[in-house]
Amino acid sequence: MLPKLRISAFLLKRLERVKLQCSGCLYGVFYGDGTLLLLSFNVEASVGQLNYEHIQHKFPAELDLCGLVKFGECSDTQAHLNEVISSVDITDNPILLQCQLGTLVGMKASFFMHGKLEDVPYEVMEASQLYNDFCFTRLKCGFFLYTAPTPEAIAKEMHALRKRVADGSLVFNVSETKIYVSSNFGTQHKSLNCDSRIEQLIAEIPTPEDTPSGNNKKKVTATASELVKHYGAVGCDYDVINIDVLRCRSREPPAGDAAPHPALSVCITNEETSKQQVPLELEAMAILCKKTKLLRLYDVLIESICRSLRLFEQCLSERLNEQEPTSELKLLAPRSYHFYPQEFGHFLSCAYLEQLSDDEPSVQEKRKRLHRQFALPVTRPYFRRANQCRFQCDIDASDASTWTPLLNTHLGVRPSGVIDGKEYLVNGNYHYYHYLQQQMQDKGWGCAYRSLQTICSWFLLQGYTERAIPTHLEIQEYLHKINDKPASFVGSSQWIGSTELSMCLQGFLNVDSKIQHVASGGELSTIASELAMHFQTQGTPVMIGGGVLAHTIIGVDYCVQTGQAKFLILDPHYTGADDLATIQIKGWCGWKGMDFWDKKSYYNLCMPQRPILY
Repeated sequence: MLPKLRISAFLLKRLERVKLQCSGCLYGVFYGDGTLLLLSFNVEASVGQLNYEHIQHKFPAELDLCGLVKFGECSDTQAHLNEVISSVDITDNPILLQCQLGTLVGMKASFFMHGKLEDVPYEVMEASQLYNDFCFTRLKCGFFLYTAPTPEAIAKEMHALRKRVADGSLVFNVSETKIYVSSNFGTQHKSLNCDSRIEQLIAEIPTPEDTPSGNNKKKVTATASELVKHYGAVGCDYDVINIDVLRCRSREPPAGDAAPHPALSVCITNEETSKQQVPLELEAMAILCKKTKLLRLYDVLIESICRSLRLFEQCLSERLNEQEPTSELKLLAPRSYHFYPQEFGHFLSCAYLEQLSDDEPSVQEKRKRLHRQFALPVTRPYFRRANQCRFQCDIDASDASTWTPLLNTHLGVRPSGVIDGKEYLVNGNYHYYHYLQQQMQDKGWGCAYRSLQTICSWFLLQGYTERAIPTHLEIQEYLHKINDKPASFVGSSQWIGSTELSMCLQGFLNVDSKIQHVASGGELSTIASELAMHFQTQGTPVMIGGGVLAHTIIGVDYCVQTGQAKFLILDPHYTGADDLATIQIKGWCGWKGMDFWDKKSYYNLCMPQRPILY
């Protein structure tokens, strides 16, 4: 019986963007009663064993090779299909997708069955259904690798380490719960057993909720939306289950007929002693259907660790192959980074060596190769370190120790109310800067400075820069340095406008800006379509200045038929505490209509443009 086929809506959009004649590999999740969900693909000039094995290591466990995709009249599809068929192990029926270039019209799906291709229909799985039906696990653990600095030695020691990981000695604990998962006893919890499902485990995870006083925290049973809010990743609506890793110190006694262990074992070798110790601090992820039985959870978590270790092995070996062989080769420590490109609809992991910066040529080449393999534009830094996922539990922990402004304050804001409108929003993460933060008494004059800081935070969080957010004084000193302002301006309380913002963005970040003039506040609706195009193509926050006031526009809701528009405003004039509920309810971050703008003032908009950077 052929599997039931579903295809992620994210994947279909990515397939539609491919305009080159080529073939590539498909990756999916096999779940339930024989359903295959296609989630991802990669393309390459030649589809070889090394290529898709290495790509698969970057995916969460359970997202596996399942077939081939062909774009246009690709002549080597048959040879590639034969190769992929022999490597697919999650289903007996590998799949072939045949796509036209740049369109989904005429796309055909076929399963390979009994040596023949059988055409099958497919269902589209929309984003909301993906978030509802699937979740991810995320665990952290550490090991030490003791090895000589050669690819062969690393492969040998990593293989031995993976065998130790899979020997049944690890025990997993679902964070914030007393739920334990082990190889010997399955899932240990009073209300769960091996036949329970992942969705039941999720229901047992407590979430921290503020009491009415706002001071103490209490634990309540999670609902799906609450789990996302407290443990999910920013910009992603999947539930994420955090897992702690323990090691079982007491093991089952050996069977009575097992061979006795020798009291002493001596091994004499001629192995050189030039071994190095490398710390391996990894984060491993897996994707699971919420209907999956807990019986499978242990094996899935083990596979997620092994997949991360293979990614580390690949990273270490690539570095050694790039270097000239010398007696002083030093192994650098790898680290896991998770990314969530919005086009993907799933996580993807990379391993980077700690002492190599993002601008190192070898690291740049690695990212450039990823862009080619996933058919991504080279104008956006998807896989730079600064663009890694930010998980809510990590953000909460860091906020408790060091002050950081609120992140993405528009998430969860009330709808605009524009009838038949379409929302165009800022693309990516940003911090909300406003009056009186960091003990700066800038009330009444610092709104444009705060808007600039918000814009700079966007470029920092998207990986376009590593420069710290400029202070008011640094902004003033720079404008004096380029002779735009006199010396008396430095240290003053004088305000700045959109033109000064564009100069600072160019000087601090090498970012160009487009300046848009509007004759009066009453005419702002005429540029709604231009703002919509800006958020579609650039996705950066926009500073708008008029009179002595400055605001940050982070979205527009626009109806083409009626011309009605509302603007999503991030207001830097707020002077209160960084309380998200207050900021949204009181409208400091919210949708504003045309009556928000002064009809007697002209306005200038500073619209930052994305640099070309990968």
